[in-house]
Amino acid sequence: MPGNDAPALDGQKIMKYFSPAHLRSRNLRPPDLYEYYSDNFWFKTVDLENQKINETLRGSHNADVVIVGGGYTGLSAAFHIRQKFPQKRIVLLEGACCGYGASGRNGGFCIATDLLGEVSTDPEEIRNRLEVSFYGMNFIKRMISEYGLECDFQENGMLEVALNKKHVRRLEELRDYFASFGLDTTLLQGKELESEIKSPRFVAGLREPYGAILNPAKLARGMKRVVEAIGVDVFERTVVTRITPGRINHVDTELGEIRAPILVLALNAYANKLGFFKNHVFPISVFQIATEPLSETQLESIGWRNRRGLSDMRTLFSYLVLTVDNRIVMGGSGFAYYDNDALCSGNDKAFTRRVIKDLFSFFPQLEGLRIEHAWGGTTTYTLSKTPAVGVLGDHQNIYYGVGLSEGVPTTQTFGRIIADLMAGESNIFTDHYVVNNRIPYAGPTKLRGMFGRAAYWYWDKMG
Repeated sequence: MPGNDAPALDGQKIMKYFSPAHLRSRNLRPPDLYEYYSDNFWFKTVDLENQKINETLRGSHNADVVIVGGGYTGLSAAFHIRQKFPQKRIVLLEGACCGYGASGRNGGFCIATDLLGEVSTDPEEIRNRLEVSFYGMNFIKRMISEYGLECDFQENGMLEVALNKKHVRRLEELRDYFASFGLDTTLLQGKELESEIKSPRFVAGLREPYGAILNPAKLARGMKRVVEAIGVDVFERTVVTRITPGRINHVDTELGEIRAPILVLALNAYANKLGFFKNHVFPISVFQIATEPLSETQLESIGWRNRRGLSDMRTLFSYLVLTVDNRIVMGGSGFAYYDNDALCSGNDKAFTRRVIKDLFSFFPQLEGLRIEHAWGGTTTYTLSKTPAVGVLGDHQNIYYGVGLSEGVPTTQTFGRIIADLMAGESNIFTDHYVVNNRIPYAGPTKLRGMFGRAAYWYWDKMG
């Protein structure tokens, strides 16, 4: 263990967003956190149960950079850091397998506009925001074209739909928002909407050409192979049990330890289990289903020929994609916050039933369609609903990305930002509003469950 660099266990915070009280804990591994729930449809498509999972870290090691977390943020950071620092030894640690968490469990959306931020009238600021926001999706396309990564990428755009007049007004506001950045969208109603999707509940839609859908597990497993090919050491099945920050950061695992002057936290919902961002983020569990493949007759009945990613305008919204083999993957329709920031990697029958109910209310013509898979995963929200990326620590040597609740491309961009910050660069990425963005205090753990349930009830009633 580092001598003078180890924090004193006096109950006081040694740095922002970190509580050393965690270092006292003996119960270091949450029970059943890394069980392999095989009902995840995306996991099935990569044959995860039979895929080679890397060996665990054993013994004592040293590195230049240690990345904790093998989801999109960690993998993107590994790639970008390697590009900037080809001589450094970069080690990535993943508790289960790369893509195990939200990166391999999400709805398969790839939305290019999540980092646009507030409306601006400055033309240069608008150009910069567009470049940063679109970087993540362009990076995925680069992975596909340059490294042969296969992830069923379909760049067909998005369709957001209204279920009532209030939602139509929200669509109009969203159209105006995109227009302020010079992005064209199309408001659809009547026959125009029916040419995109046929549902008795959809009264309007906003067609947005700036997005894609993909297979998230294929993307994660493919990125793992890419970073290994360029020289990053990836250890899977390596549960980190303790992090001791210092000039040399010390990372303990179940069977080993590793020291490095630079640490990257790419844990999102899992970070508070190691003492980081506790009482600043909400681990939120969301649930998905996958149907059997639709027949040609069923597909024709819903008219989803353009295969755009689909979501509705409720606060507790649903989202749907059509896979390459014509299954509907659908999720959302609510969320679960479990007391004491508990994480969920399995399923919740109540929420699954709600997703299924929404599916057949949207498409009653599909009644009888078999649901073949149901799974869940945990992501993280901040009170501001804004993600944050930056650097912290007494020695400014711990880089992080957190609050990544929506947007596969955002995680890719965060990997780029982490590498740029590490290199000391000043550019449109390191100057973006999410960099070192303040993460609001989320209140004590005991009250967050009450707040979460109250917020859920209110949003559900408001629609």
